[in-house]
Amino acid sequence: MKINGFQPPNNLNQVDSQRSSEQAKKATDSSAAQQQAAEVVTHFSTTAQDSSMDIDQARVDELRQAIRDGQLTMRTDQIADALLQELTESGQS
Repeated sequence: MKINGFQPPNNLNQVDSQRSSEQAKKATDSSAAQQQAAEVVTHFSTTAQDSSMDIDQARVDELRQAIRDGQLTMRTDQIADALLQELTESGQS
């Protein structure tokens, strides 16, 4: 019986064989993509970053602790207002 153009498979073996062939195709495609990605080399810096960067580690730790304790409150109205203000200011420049 068809419902909305969908006809269920006659047996489960048919579904399993379709899944197996799809997985085999994905594995082949994936290995080809991995070979292409292997050609790309990315180098990350191992030197220490400048400690004068604008990240306040004490504040980061404080926020992490507040998240763990479930005490962090987000003022989404203030966030939205600030984003809109920044967008309007950048649009005027």
